[in-house]
Amino acid sequence: MMILGTTISLSLTLAVAAYMDSHRREKDRRLSAMMVISNIESFARTLEQRSEKLALNDSVGAWLLNTPLENLELMPENELISLIDRATHHATLNHDHSAENVFSNNIETWKNVGSVHFIDNVGSCFSAINGVEEQYNEWVKGIVEAKQDINNNPDNYEGNTKAMKFMRSERIRTAIAAVHNRRCWLRYAAACLRHFNKENMMVIGISEQEVKEYTDNREKKDFDPGPPPDPEQYYTSPYTLDSLTTMTKYTERIQALAATPESR
Repeated sequence: MMILGTTISLSLTLAVAAYMDSHRREKDRRLSAMMVISNIESFARTLEQRSEKLALNDSVGAWLLNTPLENLELMPENELISLIDRATHHATLNHDHSAENVFSNNIETWKNVGSVHFIDNVGSCFSAINGVEEQYNEWVKGIVEAKQDINNNPDNYEGNTKAMKFMRSERIRTAIAAVHNRRCWLRYAAACLRHFNKENMMVIGISEQEVKEYTDNREKKDFDPGPPPDPEQYYTSPYTLDSLTTMTKYTERIQALAATPESR
């Protein structure tokens, strides 16, 4: 009877241990999947936000391209340069690679997920993310190079001023015209990523609401560092002869020499 009791007790212990291990692996599986899915959702949000930020560039660029060159020449140089910079200045895209690296490099993560379809789909998503980022950044780099070439070799371009050299450059005009299509493309890329991500959620059994809440929490700050530093607080007026107090003795010496030429 004692042997039977011991056997039953051991069987129960093993069953509970197996259940706990299975529960742990399922929890790890969902967490790994959630991190990856949330990372993809974050990048989709980034693309949408970038598209919105380009709205002003798009609007200024459309005005520049639709205004006759002879009218643009009538504008003050600094104002026209400011508008051109607004239309052509774009920050690069840089996404967080941490979830991608964990998923790609940790073999245990692949085992925990346990779905070949999910793994293939996520691989396609990360490939698309890297492709979008690379293509967008190459576009930004091309604009920077075009402007630098005009700055470094102004004689190679038509126009009496730097601003008009920019506005007469076919590369610059093409780059300005492309902003609207870039905005549309960014939104389309975000929609495609979300389409594939829905498939990821279905395979793993995670709801869109869970992904939204998890991603919101990741992006939310639990503290308020206050407003960023104001550059005006760090600006000081350029030095003048009057403000160079440390040089007073030299100034006095020069003045003395100027007043009495024979003492030189």
